Amino acid sequence: MLKDFIEIVLQCVAAICSSALFSVVLTALALGVLCWVVCSYYTRLWHKRFYMRAKHHALCGMAALFTTLFTVTFYAVGFLRPIVNEMIDKWSEELLENNDFHTQTYEIAYYAVKELSPKDFEGIPEPGKKGTYILFRNDRMRQVCVETYVSEACKDFSTLHPFLDKMLSALPGLSEKDINDDITDYFKQHPGEMYPLNRAIEISARYIREGLLEQSPKTVRKTRWLLVMLFIAVQLIPFGTIGYYAYKDLKIGKI
Repeated sequence: MLKDFIEIVLQCVAAICSSALFSVVLTALALGVLCWVVCSYYTRLWHKRFYMRAKHHALCGMAALFTTLFTVTFYAVGFLRPIVNEMIDKWSEELLENNDFHTQTYEIAYYAVKELSPKDFEGIPEPGKKGTYILFRNDRMRQVCVETYVSEACKDFSTLHPFLDKMLSALPGLSEKDINDDITDYFKQHPGEMYPLNRAIEISARYIREGLLEQSPKTVRKTRWLLVMLFIAVQLIPFGTIGYYAYKDLKIGKI
């Protein structure tokens, strides 16, 4: 999940337009310098004679660097919506060409449909054998097959993008009605044709896209909140270390 989060944030940073880049970087550097000053002098609140050495200034530089990076990424998260769009497009295109996914999902779908009517599948080769196919005697069999493909596609997205999947967790899943409506619409437009199972991936991509974009403002807020938590946690390292040195020096001075 952390890897997915970092990848998304980096893509957001890369998406900052050139016109805003200069002002964002300038603001980030100014806040970095301010952080350096605060980190250098805050120990004087209780130890006015504490002398800052090179190693302490190195820690101040670390705090300033974290502040600069945080400022840029905090602003960049505002570009999350188009980044999410691109990621979903890329994922769905790659999934359509993923032979392993199709082979595994076909097998799952085959047995799920067969379970509805085992007798109808007598004589039909099993997955992996030549001439295998999924029989559709009625709408229910077709629906179960499509539901399987949709479910497996959503699981694949969840595995690849766990952070974004967490944003979808508040939404209800795809209902049977959604899938049935798509099947009905397809046969109205293409009477007599077989329902293309690749369309199930398109349904999944549409559901994921609409769900994420619908929650885009909330997702931006959650991402920025997570960044703030990480920023505070990381800044505790240089500020805490310098504070420790100042406290230790104060105790030595009193002896």
